[in-house]
Amino acid sequence: MFKRIIVLSLILATAIYANDEAEVRLNESVITAQNFKTTVRNTASNVTIVTAKDIEEKGAQNLVDALRMVPGVMVKNYYGNITFDIGGYSSVHAERNSIITYDGVRISSKEATNIPISSIERVEVIPNGGGILYGDGANGGVINILSKNIYGKDSNKKVSGNVRTEYGSRGSYKYGLSTNAKATDRLTFQVDYSKDKYRSERNSDKNGKIVSRSQEVSVDAKYKFDNADLVVKYTRNEKHRADGGDLEEADYYKDRKMVSWAARDFTRSNDWYINYRQNIGDNTELLTYVDLYDSKENDDVTKILDRDYARKTVKLQLKHKYFNNHYFIVGADYMNEKLKGLDSNGGYTGRNTEKTDYGVFTINELKFGKFTFAQGLRFNKAKYDFYWREKYPVPKNIRGEHGEQEYKNYAANLELRYDYSNTGMVYGKWSRDFRTPLAREMYYTLDGSKLKAQTQNTFEIGVKDYIAGSYVSLSTFYKKTNGEIYYEGTPNKESTRPGAVVFPYYNMGDTRRIGVELLTQQYLNNFTFTESVSYLNHKIVDSDFESRKGKEIPMVPNWKLGFGIGYKFNDKLNLNVDTIYYGKFYDSDDPENIRPKDKGNYATVSVSANYKFENGFALNARVNNLFDRKYEDYVGYWDGTRQYSPATGRYYSIGVSYTF
Repeated sequence: MFKRIIVLSLILATAIYANDEAEVRLNESVITAQNFKTTVRNTASNVTIVTAKDIEEKGAQNLVDALRMVPGVMVKNYYGNITFDIGGYSSVHAERNSIITYDGVRISSKEATNIPISSIERVEVIPNGGGILYGDGANGGVINILSKNIYGKDSNKKVSGNVRTEYGSRGSYKYGLSTNAKATDRLTFQVDYSKDKYRSERNSDKNGKIVSRSQEVSVDAKYKFDNADLVVKYTRNEKHRADGGDLEEADYYKDRKMVSWAARDFTRSNDWYINYRQNIGDNTELLTYVDLYDSKENDDVTKILDRDYARKTVKLQLKHKYFNNHYFIVGADYMNEKLKGLDSNGGYTGRNTEKTDYGVFTINELKFGKFTFAQGLRFNKAKYDFYWREKYPVPKNIRGEHGEQEYKNYAANLELRYDYSNTGMVYGKWSRDFRTPLAREMYYTLDGSKLKAQTQNTFEIGVKDYIAGSYVSLSTFYKKTNGEIYYEGTPNKESTRPGAVVFPYYNMGDTRRIGVELLTQQYLNNFTFTESVSYLNHKIVDSDFESRKGKEIPMVPNWKLGFGIGYKFNDKLNLNVDTIYYGKFYDSDDPENIRPKDKGNYATVSVSANYKFENGFALNARVNNLFDRKYEDYVGYWDGTRQYSPATGRYYSIGVSYTF
């Protein structure tokens, strides 16, 4: 409570001071809401935008650093990958209830983890929205990551680019080269190469140090027609991931750097992306893109193939303005995911799992003076072709057997906005969203049961304005989720190991979330103050398990508070410090709230500095978790004891870059 009072006091103390520079936030462009440009002010959501400039000035190492101040979002490292929990679904289930896109294409959190932070132009976070445009799984919201179009100082130069290197704690490092080359006034080529190594603070195991290494190269060509743009991009990523794994409670409190088991894998992926935009006359815009992605993952010790995955995505949409102030968007999309069946030796079995999504959608916006009324509707069909997992508690008579399933769903949206002044806007909206099971959820359920589609109704009201130069974005929402899909810690009756537990999926029941989110920012001379407040009241309101009714959703804190200060000494040097506080939560495997609500309740502080020389050189330095706070990225329960995944302690980094 004391920490919460301190952070709230800092927020209130700074919220009344500022100047007119904050108006810029309201007019920042947003792509995520439509796939066409609009502004923060014209988006009915508590939008947060993090730019390349923000990332550079704060020396962000990854997306965890970049998004840590965003209200309503819990971003953390989870077994070597980043999870993005928007709206309180827990880090374990975050990816299933939020959508991450890269240049508009839906990707996994693992793919997002692999994106070099230096290649990101901006990140748009839109909570409680996206179901019309993106479909399945937008219950929490959307995070859209946009790649850089130019790396150099001047887009008009024939050749421009950036060279960078960075060193961190325990021998970790990053380096990279990015360049743009203009072949003609219409044709531009871009190459980006990044390589990094990260050594965990966890102890070594029998296979050596816990070290992750990755490298990525992307090559793209952009061609400008008179009224259109074409982008073709290829990306190759290779990553050796190492993670120290969980520790039993006794071991954790004895030595949190201990390693009882370690995950080591090697993943390589290929991605082909084609994007075409065209203006058809003065009132019509066309967008279409195709993305082909494949990846393979091997155990990095045995070299056995563990995973072979492929995804195909196609999207087409059209925006047309009519009667001056009105417009509509119509579109269709297709996505096919295939996970090839493998035996214990990495051989192909032919028992592949496929999920295919088809969707059509429309958005219509009507503007009458200061009022704007928007409507959206999507129809979606998901088809599954799978084989039941050969593991308890799937009934023995269907283990390994072929299965098929089909879901038909719809998303809908109604919103009303009112521009009450030149800068201020209030809004109210209702949305219905849905999520169908992931492929790995479909074939491993409690007692082989059929999972229901998860549906959700959200009501939200909010306001955005700049008052005395202070940017303010405030929203409050109510969410009712029916049939939330979760996993069930189930004693493995077929195991000879005492206390063995398995985690099949099931519909946990109906849940309810009531939340308030606030983001404010002020500019006072050379200071920039940023404050964020998130409060979430959450419960399981109905369930087939009587013991879970009225209980809190596991691993979801009620509070997240943030406070940051930036100081610009001049145009060259700036310093930043921020602190984030997370409240208490129950551990991940405790929907009955049996064990104490004593996890979380921690605050971390990060500091950074950035200095730019006039000749294109720049220096940056950052310290994460300045006071070396001990906390956990994950807390669960199995084998008769709590299990902990220790979070990283203090981490230093210093880097230099040259932009030409």
